Amino acid sequence: MNAKYGYLGPKGTHCEEALYIYLGAKDTGAVPYSGVEQVIAAVRAGEISHGLVPLENSIEGTINLSLDLIAHDQELKIAGEVILPIKHNLLSKPGIQKAQINLVVSHPQALAQCRKYLNRHHPGVPFCEVNSTAEAAQMVAGGNDYMAAIGNERAAEIYGLEIVEQDIQDCKDNRTRFVVVSKEESPVTGPAKTSLVISITDRPGGLYQILKEFALANINLTKIESRPAKRNLGDYLFFIDLSGHREDPAVKKCLEAIEDMAASFRILGSYPIWGKVGETELNDTGNQVKMSVNEIRQDIDIIDYQIVELLAKRTQLVSVIGTLKNGIDSIRDRDREQEILNRVRNNALKKGVSPELAENIYQILFGHFVELQKRLKTD
Repeated sequence: MNAKYGYLGPKGTHCEEALYIYLGAKDTGAVPYSGVEQVIAAVRAGEISHGLVPLENSIEGTINLSLDLIAHDQELKIAGEVILPIKHNLLSKPGIQKAQINLVVSHPQALAQCRKYLNRHHPGVPFCEVNSTAEAAQMVAGGNDYMAAIGNERAAEIYGLEIVEQDIQDCKDNRTRFVVVSKEESPVTGPAKTSLVISITDRPGGLYQILKEFALANINLTKIESRPAKRNLGDYLFFIDLSGHREDPAVKKCLEAIEDMAASFRILGSYPIWGKVGETELNDTGNQVKMSVNEIRQDIDIIDYQIVELLAKRTQLVSVIGTLKNGIDSIRDRDREQEILNRVRNNALKKGVSPELAENIYQILFGHFVELQKRLKTD
């Protein structure tokens, strides 16, 4: 089907503004919907091919509704993103003075992002939350004379309102990330971002094992967040954004390893990084920036630290086993050692490490830990 877009309406929302920028045209023929759920439902039903919804804000954080709806719909993919600088304005009917305003209407995120301004300039004035900043402007245009809305310049233009005061957001570096959801994959010709959602088995260090794979593969995580899985108390989904395309060799290998460890695993999509669309400066591993020798050495230092940390943990566990074996004649279990060596060799082969090197290291470890258990037994 031909691409048909929908967005969180009505006309004049930041969402509509973001869609204009994403498509590079003002006449998009896009369909406004009254809520995020309605946009997602329209994509699912095939009314539109793509829907644009807000996902996170630099001040207020993640829009949980958007995240949950995308995560729990198996058909949906993230096909793109837009990061929009947010400039809030106080809007009213023409001729209304600031001191006359007796109600401020807007989306909850917009009200939260202008909290300091409102407390300072309109103390005691009540707020009213609505579905969007454009809906707020619409209400003010058709409501009593002394209502005010928080919205953008386009909303003021569309609904015949006057800008009482510009840029009233508390943080001037206020940005919202919007995502394009679709049933279709996104073509990527340059630097990409991949989003996935996973759950982990209930075991100590489960999340650490997942994150460690990204660290070892030198893959940058741009976002990680947990949300209730909506099954049992204590069950959580983890949302992860990472730099790189799912088909980049390093990313693909890392994701395969993580899928083996995760209780559930789903790639939400790979799509162009906003602001880097069309760039092609990728090396053969899919990384966007060529690393310097010093950066590589820093990564090696981190790995060395992790190796020692894991050896310390293994020593602690072997020491516990040594105390439990106190009174048992045989310390060395050759069958167990062979089982470990077989597993280590197979894993080394999968990871591109010499199986002989891995086996030699473990033979040294076995000897060391046997001596440790002997000492524990005689103490």
